[in-house]
Amino acid sequence: MQLKGVTMDIKQALKTALDFEEKGHKIYEETANNTKNPIVAKTFRYLADQELFHIEEIKEYLNKEKIELKGDKLNDTKIFFSMTVKGFKQKTKFSNDDVKAHETALELEQKAYDFYKEQHGKTNNKELKTFFNFLMKQENAHYELIQKAYEYIKNPVAFYTEQEKWMADGG
Repeated sequence: MQLKGVTMDIKQALKTALDFEEKGHKIYEETANNTKNPIVAKTFRYLADQELFHIEEIKEYLNKEKIELKGDKLNDTKIFFSMTVKGFKQKTKFSNDDVKAHETALELEQKAYDFYKEQHGKTNNKELKTFFNFLMKQENAHYELIQKAYEYIKNPVAFYTEQEKWMADGG
């Protein structure tokens, strides 16, 4: 793939994107390794693995190689989360560190999404627009996964009520 018309600004944007993804990978890996909760560990391990795909894709783009966009789809993250939570329906304790990790992850994913959206709007290069759009979709899928996990750890009963559409009997 040739990146005709790519300016240093775009290359810098890609390097900044790479930095976002590397920081995300580090934070997610540390969280997965440090939590005592199996749901949190599995969720953050999944996110860390996804960030590795993004890192490789951005490096390929920077090196002007052919890129195969391999990230997950929103439906993939929903399936992953559903299967993870079903496996841990028993009472599980979450620490304040688990809650804080989810809050930090939500902030990181939102910042990355906003950055990719801004870069998408700044370029006229069709291939680069496609690439930034892909990254935006990835960050959105991750945000939704983390948001669901966050809702679960804050209040599992309310989470199941919402997810399974239980109706409260007023009687």
